[in-house]
Amino acid sequence: MIVANYLTAAAVFCAGLYTVLTRRNLIKIVMGLSLMEAATYLLMVSLAYRADSTAPVLLNPPRGQSPQQLAEGNVADPVLQNFCLTAIVIGVAVTAVFLSVVVRIAQHYRTLDADQVRELRG
Repeated sequence: MIVANYLTAAAVFCAGLYTVLTRRNLIKIVMGLSLMEAATYLLMVSLAYRADSTAPVLLNPPRGQSPQQLAEGNVADPVLQNFCLTAIVIGVAVTAVFLSVVVRIAQHYRTLDADQVRELRG
């Protein structure tokens, strides 16, 4: 199952990279960057997964296990999961900034075509 997550992350990243490299519309380029970002989130969460693991913090441990056994046993890695949640919040803010820049470019140049914006340099 975990290999499927890695392959899916690679496919989504490649789709985002293809979008960034082949599209001229600035909004589509920003969406391609968002796809690439989502692929990295999937990869990070997949790296934190461990088969037959439990949550790192439990109020009531499962039957037959003490909290000490859980601390020494097979638990999911909370650091990557927390890092991924933080990265999602930062990614949403960066995407919002990118889109606001695209809106300002569209207002100033009256186009969303990246090639036409490059041609209008002074």
